[in-house]
Amino acid sequence: MQALRCLFITLFVLIWVTNAQNTTVNEALSLIQKMMPACGAWSDLSSCLLSGIANSTCDAGDIPCTCNNKDLDDAVTACVLKSCTVKQQLTTKNTTETICQRPFRDGRKAGWRSIVVGLCFSVVAFALRIVSKISSPCGGHNGWTHNLWWDDAVMSVAMLLVLFVSYAAIPCASRSSSLYRTKLLICVSKPEWARNRMIPCATADHGLLIDVWTVPFPNITRMLKIFYWVEDAYLIALPLIKVSLLTTYLRVFPSERFRTACFVVIGLHGAYIIAFVLVSLFQCRPISLAWEHWHREIPGHCNNINAQIWAASTTNMVLDIVTLGLPMPVLWNLQLNSRSKFWLMVMFGVGFFVTIVSIIRLRVLVVFGDSRNLTWDYTSIGYWSAVELHTSVVCACMPSLRNLLRKFMPYVMGMSTGRTGGVSDPTSHTTGKSAFTTTEGLGDKFPRRTVMIRSVEGDEENIIPLHELQYSSRNKTEPLPRER
Repeated sequence: MQALRCLFITLFVLIWVTNAQNTTVNEALSLIQKMMPACGAWSDLSSCLLSGIANSTCDAGDIPCTCNNKDLDDAVTACVLKSCTVKQQLTTKNTTETICQRPFRDGRKAGWRSIVVGLCFSVVAFALRIVSKISSPCGGHNGWTHNLWWDDAVMSVAMLLVLFVSYAAIPCASRSSSLYRTKLLICVSKPEWARNRMIPCATADHGLLIDVWTVPFPNITRMLKIFYWVEDAYLIALPLIKVSLLTTYLRVFPSERFRTACFVVIGLHGAYIIAFVLVSLFQCRPISLAWEHWHREIPGHCNNINAQIWAASTTNMVLDIVTLGLPMPVLWNLQLNSRSKFWLMVMFGVGFFVTIVSIIRLRVLVVFGDSRNLTWDYTSIGYWSAVELHTSVVCACMPSLRNLLRKFMPYVMGMSTGRTGGVSDPTSHTTGKSAFTTTEGLGDKFPRRTVMIRSVEGDEENIIPLHELQYSSRNKTEPLPRER
């Protein structure tokens, strides 16, 4: 491998020197063959190099012309792919890219900044969610009280996983853009500390966002190992965020029929986690092949990764739509003023934006599992996954953010219109859930059903303020007369 790193440098130097001394290219190739280990069928490789140079319009010593000759480049690439191992292919590619002075692509700086921005939004949204449910003596309450429930516990677990996914994508230390390329061009052995050093914590520190042929081989394996666990964390975190939203529904709409629907969808999310996490964990046999398969030196078998990821993403999008659409029939019958409608539209707009992000992510998954430049091609997959997680957290926390705004800026938030009467039961807040009663066929002109939702203290968990409503057979909502 050490001699192979100098293959193309030596090749071009020898060709230039041999031209000056009126020797042949065959003699130059013979000298190179003695200097380096055999790369597959060396006779095939040398034949391709000779025929490529002979058929090109470039002089043997004209490096700029040789670098820009597509036919020669294609011929040499075909030979390398046929005759060399993956590691030899990458070393050859890195060497030729450097000789030809092609630009070094490095997207780490711009990439991690976008992750940090999204992470900040999600962390702030989660923190405000928790703060909105804790009351202090300074607010006029009798000691410290809280209104935390299972939805907050589920969101806390999901947030830990979101932090892990984001942390894995943010580089811990700055790197020179020429670091990897410079090391690969050294024709002497690396010192022991350089070979054994493991750059901590981030896929970006191990080569994500730069071309794979510029990355040291151990770093490729480490990056894929981190990616393996990040993928599992993503498959758990995303459904948990939606389960948190569904448990919030249970606090607001405790109708038995609606609760049953919520529990069914929660069960579907649980089945999603179990099925796809197990498939992801055991995608290769042996398991280590998941991060070792890139060099094709270990025998084993892996599933069709593309089919696996597409199935998970498609199922996730369906569950997104089901989760967001579940309360729509109930909310459709509420008469709201313009401000309440605005905030409702904002929340569900963010929710459907998450679905759009899922569709975009599905498009970039085309290269997943089949990429020859995985450290560069996996970038868009990783960052769209992070955007999806961050946006989902913000969406699930928006009901609580609304309540916090209502506390400190009540003029910003709207209430139900005057057409709806209000009935409240001060005892309902002790249960941690809302209360629900119905009455039908009261002898009025039209059959009616009375829906009474008694919210938790201060209406903290209501997406919108809900009051007693009457549903007539004419599909009109009319206020019930207030009791005097």
